[in-house]
Amino acid sequence: MTRSTGQRKTHIKNLRPRHPEVKSLWDWFPPNRGFYADFRTWLNRSGYSYSALSIYSVAVRLALGLLDKPYWQIDPQIDLEQVRQFILARYPSGGTRTSYNTGLLKLADYLHLRCHTPRPARMLNWDYYVGPLPDWLADDVRAYHAHCQRRWPPERRYELSVDCVSELTRPLRWLATHFTLNSLADLTPEAWEAYLDARLLDGLKPISLNDELRRLQGWLHFLVDAGRPVCRRMLRIAPLEEGPRVPRDAPVEQLRCLLQVVDMLAHSSHAGLRRMGLMDRAWVLLMLHSGLRTGEIRRLRLSDIDWSNRRVRIEQSKGLKDRLVCLSAVTVDALKAYLEVRGPAEALPEQAFIYRHAMVSQSYCGERLKTLGKSGGFRITPHQLRHSCATLLLNAGAPVLTVQTILGHQHIDTTLGYARLYDGTVAADYYRAMAQIERRLALEENTTPQPPCSGQLLALVDSLRDGTLNEAQLETVRTLRAGIVALAERDATPVTVDTAGLLG
Repeated sequence: MTRSTGQRKTHIKNLRPRHPEVKSLWDWFPPNRGFYADFRTWLNRSGYSYSALSIYSVAVRLALGLLDKPYWQIDPQIDLEQVRQFILARYPSGGTRTSYNTGLLKLADYLHLRCHTPRPARMLNWDYYVGPLPDWLADDVRAYHAHCQRRWPPERRYELSVDCVSELTRPLRWLATHFTLNSLADLTPEAWEAYLDARLLDGLKPISLNDELRRLQGWLHFLVDAGRPVCRRMLRIAPLEEGPRVPRDAPVEQLRCLLQVVDMLAHSSHAGLRRMGLMDRAWVLLMLHSGLRTGEIRRLRLSDIDWSNRRVRIEQSKGLKDRLVCLSAVTVDALKAYLEVRGPAEALPEQAFIYRHAMVSQSYCGERLKTLGKSGGFRITPHQLRHSCATLLLNAGAPVLTVQTILGHQHIDTTLGYARLYDGTVAADYYRAMAQIERRLALEENTTPQPPCSGQLLALVDSLRDGTLNEAQLETVRTLRAGIVALAERDATPVTVDTAGLLG
């Protein structure tokens, strides 16, 4: 019974469509009724509220009643566009149109999932990128793009295509406007320097201009390999000075705060928040403890996880390289806890991390970290977690070659650029090496090893404090440090040297 009318709520089977051209539920094809019930269950298991589920269901009933065909014959693009036009013509409210269109998008996702049909690939707006260029130049850009995309993961081809074509055509469009380009020989260092001057005046950073230069030179190398004549001096242009890049790892205090916020959500009494917290804790630990990239988090499949050996197989990652990554015990526990609330595997994609029935988007991790940072008073980006993984492993004593393998770097310089050594670690390494040097240089009669001084002990304790420790371990380190300081103050005595003995 409802409080307002005192009558029983209207059951879904008794709902009548407002428009005569839309068939009611009981006049549908019988398989469509089961499909509609499964669609509502699919939404419900994904954590949608009752109000959202109701609104989206209205749009789906409109679509199935208007199209009047079995669900497996519905074209998610053509047929649902017809439904959108129907909604546009008969519903004047902008909010209603927006809600119903969102429901149609959910229906399209479920149709692709249920019928096992791939989603259509997004296409580049080639008119925007190569429209101002001569036809011969536009053809060379298209050929280079086709060559590059063979090395890209299929699910990232659109994003990488935008990056590739925009970086390449941005200087070419400017040069085509300000210079006469009749052949590749007209692309000269003088023309590039004119472009640099104009872009620097516009406030563009050297790092962005260097990215464009590398892309332009890569394109010219591709044309040289194809036997095309180019201005060879363009291949020898040096990039602008950028200055040293400091590794962007997150402070340990912020990492600890992030883990506390995620853990609090994972133990929330609200089912939706708890699921988000469990998923966030799993992928955050994968990035922080195992160094996974955002794209590797997105593409991770359940079949890639080797539970018995506590490893994850990363396939076709950056540069189409594969690697095996070890999992910490904490990460394994977090993954198992998340999979308990992930949802039925048969109704979801094969990727491990799912948000609203689909693999997480390219911006999901960044947006989630922004949201978590606002509640915890910190700011961390996804790539900082990868930097922090390299930094923490190196400062914990992991060999740099091991860290290089875990992160999947081709060159060791890249690994060293990702990490920084804590001051305590540098001091501890120095004193450890210097102790060996002093033993080698010591006279034979002075073979008794000297105990470490208070400064050495403090450096070692400070290197421990810079690691990721819990509160009990931090308290132990603080007590140990205070004891060393007190001992040094109590035993402080002046040091004398027998210079007469040294002079003989």
